[in-house]
Amino acid sequence: MSKMRKFLAGMLCASMLIAAGGCGKDVAPETKIKEENSDAGETAASSEDGGMDNFNLDGTLPIVKDPSQMEPIKFAVVIGAESTVPTAEKEMTKKFMEETGIPIEWQEIPADGSAEKINLMLTSGDYPDVFWNGIGMDMAVQYSDQGVFIPTEDLIQQYVPRLAAIYEDHPEYKQGSTTPNGHSFGFPYIEEMYGLVRTPGPFMINTQWLEKVGKEMPTTIDEFVDCLKAFKEAGDLNGNGIADEIPYALEFGNGNGFGSFDSFYFFTGAFGFADSICSGNAMADHLRLIDGKITFAATDDAFRKTCDFFHDMYVEGLIDPDSFAPSGTGNPLYISKLAQPEAVVGAFQCWTPRDNLVDLSVREQYEPIPRLTGPDGKCGNVVNFSEMQDTSMVAITDKCKYPEVVAALVNYCMDPEISITLNWGAIGYTYVKGDDGKLHFNLDENGEIILQNGWQYFSEQRNNTSPCRGSLAVLNEYYDQYVDYTWDAVPILEGQRVNGKEECLEEIESVPKMMMTMEENNKLSQIYGTIANIVNAYQMDAVMNGTDDVGWDKYKEDLKAAGVDELVNTYQQVYDRFCSFE
Repeated sequence: MSKMRKFLAGMLCASMLIAAGGCGKDVAPETKIKEENSDAGETAASSEDGGMDNFNLDGTLPIVKDPSQMEPIKFAVVIGAESTVPTAEKEMTKKFMEETGIPIEWQEIPADGSAEKINLMLTSGDYPDVFWNGIGMDMAVQYSDQGVFIPTEDLIQQYVPRLAAIYEDHPEYKQGSTTPNGHSFGFPYIEEMYGLVRTPGPFMINTQWLEKVGKEMPTTIDEFVDCLKAFKEAGDLNGNGIADEIPYALEFGNGNGFGSFDSFYFFTGAFGFADSICSGNAMADHLRLIDGKITFAATDDAFRKTCDFFHDMYVEGLIDPDSFAPSGTGNPLYISKLAQPEAVVGAFQCWTPRDNLVDLSVREQYEPIPRLTGPDGKCGNVVNFSEMQDTSMVAITDKCKYPEVVAALVNYCMDPEISITLNWGAIGYTYVKGDDGKLHFNLDENGEIILQNGWQYFSEQRNNTSPCRGSLAVLNEYYDQYVDYTWDAVPILEGQRVNGKEECLEEIESVPKMMMTMEENNKLSQIYGTIANIVNAYQMDAVMNGTDDVGWDKYKEDLKAAGVDELVNTYQQVYDRFCSFE
C-alpha cells in the first residue's frame, strides 16, 4: 500500500493522522500505485507543519488557519495567449487564496504545446503537487497506473460534499469520472447550460434574402432547397454590386465547435438515422446508442441518402466550393465568409454566429431554421459529448503533502457563486451583483460585455480575472437562483431550440464520454484515424460525384477492413463497464 493511500485510509478510519499502516484496505493491485512515494506523502499534515488542527476541513473558512505553518502547495496552471495577468494577481485567484488561507505557489505553463510539456514533467518526475488544469481523462488514466496521481473518490466523500451531492443527483457524472479500475483520479469541470454542448450550433438562414426572393421560412428539406435555388437565381441580394452571394456554406469533415461547421449531419436524421461528429470526443464520431447497443451510423443507408441529397444541391451550384477545402485551411475560409461587411452566405451553421457575424446589421439578417422534415424523419442531431467536460481538471500528485486541503479547496470552488465567477470572470468585471443578490452580466446599451483595462475581447477579460477554470460546477438550476444565463450563449441556445434541440435530446440517445483503459485507448487510436479518413473521403466524393451500389459496398468493405467492427465492439465493452459503475 502506498504511503499516500495509507494516509487517506487513516483519515477515513479515524479522522486523524495515523502513521502508515492504518486500517484502510489496500488499493486494487491494477492501479500499481507506487510503493515508495516521496517524503511528501509521509509527512502530510505532520506536527511540524502545524498539524491537523491548523486546518478547517468541514467547509468553514479559512481552510488554513495559519498559512505560515505550512509549506506552499505547488500548483501548475495552463494559461492561454489571452492571459497577460500573472495567475497570482488575477482577481479570482487573490479572492480564493485570501478566503481559504491556502498558500499556493503557481507555475504557469503556456497553452501552446502544453500537453507535451506536461507529459515531459510527468515522465521526468519533475512535476508539482497539483495540476489546476491540463490533465485530460486519458492522461489521468495513463499516469495513475504509474502512481503519479492519487485516487480522489474517498477525498470527495469526506471533504467535497458539494461534489458528492452532485454525483448523487447526476450519477452519470460519477460514472464518467470513474476509471476502469474503479477509482477517480482528479476532480471534474462541469458546465451545464441547458444542454448547450450536446447539440451543434444554430443552423441559420438569411431572412432578408428570403423576403427579397418571396420565400417563407422553410419547414421541409425540399422547401429549404427551393430557398437556396431562389438565392442563386436572384443575383445581387446584398446590394454590393458583386456576384459574391453563396446560397449555402459548410465545411465537410470538420467536427470543431461541437460539429457545428459540418452541417451535413444536421440532415442525416431526415433520411432516417441521425449521425454526428464532435472534436471534443472525436473517436466516438458516427457512433449511436440504440437500446443499449453501439452502432456505426455512417454505414446506415441514411448516410448514403444524405450524400445523394447534397450531391443534388452541389450539381445545382447551391453549395460553396470552398466547403470541400481541407479542414486545416477550410475553417478560416468558412469563418471569413461569415465576417464580411455585407452578408454573402444564405444559409450556414456555426457555433458562435454572434462572434462571426461581427457587423450588427449583418447579424440581424439571420434567424435559426426550424427542425426541417424529410422523407424519413426530421433534421437535427446530438453529439457524443457530456456537460461534465473534463473528469480530472484538478489532479493531485503523489508529491502533495496536503491532499485533504486541496480537496477542501475544490469544495470551496464548488460553491455556486465561486464556480460561476471562476468560470466566466470576476464580479466588477464580467458581473455586477444586483439588489436581488443575483449575478448579472456587465453589459452596455447594445447588450455587449463592458471591457476594462484596455482588454479588447471578452476572452481576455475572462482569462485575466480568473485562472480558468479549475474544478467547478455550474448547474442548470443556478440560472434561476444565482446568475443570468451566459450572455454570449443566449443566441446559441435560442437558435438551437428553434432547430429542434429539445426534441433531439429526447429522441436521440448519445454515447457518453467514458474512461477507457490504456489498451482500449491505444487500440482505438490506431484505427480511428483510418476510419475517419475513409468516411470523410467517401462523403466528399459522394457529394461531388454521386453514389452507386458498387462504391457504397466498397466503402463499407473498406471500413470493415480498417477495423470499424473492432471500434464498435470496443465502445460496447467500455459502455457496458460504464453502466456497471454505481
